[in-house]
Amino acid sequence: MIKIVKKILLLVLPVLFLITNSFPQTIEETLSNISSGAVLKYTEPVIDAFGSSMNSGWFTGLPSASNGIHAKVRFVGVGSLFTNGPRNFSYTGAVRLTSEQVDEILAGSGIDPNIIPDYEEIKNEILSREWQVNFNGPTIIGNKNEHLKVEFPGAVIQNQTISSYTFELTDVKGFLNNIELLPSPAIQLDVGSVIGTGVSVRYFRGINLYDLGVVDVWGAGIIHNFNYWFDDSIPIDIGIGYYFQSFKVGDIFTNTASQYGIFISKKIGTLISFEPYAGLTYETSRSEVNYKYRFDTPAGIQELKINIDYQGDHSANLMLGSSLNMSLFKINFDYKFGGTQTGTVGIGFGF
Repeated sequence: MIKIVKKILLLVLPVLFLITNSFPQTIEETLSNISSGAVLKYTEPVIDAFGSSMNSGWFTGLPSASNGIHAKVRFVGVGSLFTNGPRNFSYTGAVRLTSEQVDEILAGSGIDPNIIPDYEEIKNEILSREWQVNFNGPTIIGNKNEHLKVEFPGAVIQNQTISSYTFELTDVKGFLNNIELLPSPAIQLDVGSVIGTGVSVRYFRGINLYDLGVVDVWGAGIIHNFNYWFDDSIPIDIGIGYYFQSFKVGDIFTNTASQYGIFISKKIGTLISFEPYAGLTYETSRSEVNYKYRFDTPAGIQELKINIDYQGDHSANLMLGSSLNMSLFKINFDYKFGGTQTGTVGIGFGF
């Protein structure tokens, strides 16, 4: 539990201070060096984190079972935690090589342009084709001092035997440098209760998240308290809810997520109260990665617009949390157990 609390603090502080970092190159420049299949593997940890974060922090307690207007504005800080697993990846897929990479591969086989008269023809034949290669190296959250390695399988071209050769993409490394968690901020308005029902709306825009791009968040949800229908209320509040959110990061990442589930809470106290809560949810997410892939051909440098459609986790998750209500001020903390473990801290004001 202490370790979890420490990680949640690491979430809240970066969000409050509006994280930006100074990187020698942008994420778009990094991705432009990689073909689409490898880009998906490279960016997958943050895509999964975006999906989990979007489906977190919505719920802090059921709306009142009686009619009456209540409103609360909350700052929601959500953070998805990373294990060591996603920091590296291996992948076999197609790639188009650059002129410099082909020169390096040919030199590795002792094919010298000053000796081999057909050097340019051999080189152009390699440049004109896609090659199945092995990628091995850091993901986007890996070590910034490690570079992506590419293993060329070897070939026979114009009677010249070209040996297998491994080279590094020095422009592709762990962009986020072993980051422990990825924060996701939002401002949320909760309003209720009409026939035991409350609605929530989220919006946030303006921070450059670790130079991945400017965050643009919006979303909405609805939740209903079953106790509205009972003359004699049961000891705890129980209800169902649905939430949807869109989360865009710069021009590269566009993400949507939704969840529905069963939620319970129990308010203990009046003016100052403690409210434990829990939720069992089914979550879905979808992401798009848009970037420009640059490669060489015998006719010169080409640029291809790539759009990757990624279906995130479809999973059941358990969320546990509690809130402390002090008249007009409220703070809450919860933790979600699922495919990507996610913690939330919220600070709210309302009546």
